[in-house]
Amino acid sequence: MVQIAVTGNMGCGKTTICQLMENEGIPVYYSDVRAKQLMNQNESLMDSIKERFGEESYHDGLLNRKWVASIVFDDATALNDLNNLVHPVVQKDYLNWVSQQTKDIIAYESAILIEHGNQGNFDIVILVQCPEKIRFERIQKRDGLTLDQVQARSRFQWPEEEKIKYANYLIENTVFEQAKQQLNSVIVSIRKQLQKD
Repeated sequence: MVQIAVTGNMGCGKTTICQLMENEGIPVYYSDVRAKQLMNQNESLMDSIKERFGEESYHDGLLNRKWVASIVFDDATALNDLNNLVHPVVQKDYLNWVSQQTKDIIAYESAILIEHGNQGNFDIVILVQCPEKIRFERIQKRDGLTLDQVQARSRFQWPEEEKIKYANYLIENTVFEQAKQQLNSVIVSIRKQLQKD
């Protein structure tokens, strides 16, 4: 089984690329989505978050996302603490998901794969790229954030030029059709390699 990691900075279009992979029969584990779910479902994780950030971090049994975001996106240490609580739980959940997969190629989507030094756990790393201006516009439109808020959230992510060093493949996701063609080439290449092995 080939495990592919799909990464890239906020707003680059990782989800779009992953949905195209699913259309090609490749199962995808969306780590950012699962992390949000686990923060509302895993009692041990919920207790750890309350212990670190206070009882206000949950409201009516659900993560008070705005309140937690207002803390972690202003404080690198707090963001690191949150990631260190969530990451092991997500990793365990991912391994459980992997054990249930039957396809020869699977994918794992994560914005902060390389920042966490997690790229070594995968056979192939795909970096999705997009110019910063377009990424920021996408996030503002998608999440209803101001430019200042987007910049505050993205400053903890490594620049693309740093991440390139760890990538096996690059996909430029500015024009959808071109990104789709690039992904198809990558998948063909991986499948050929599988046949050789």
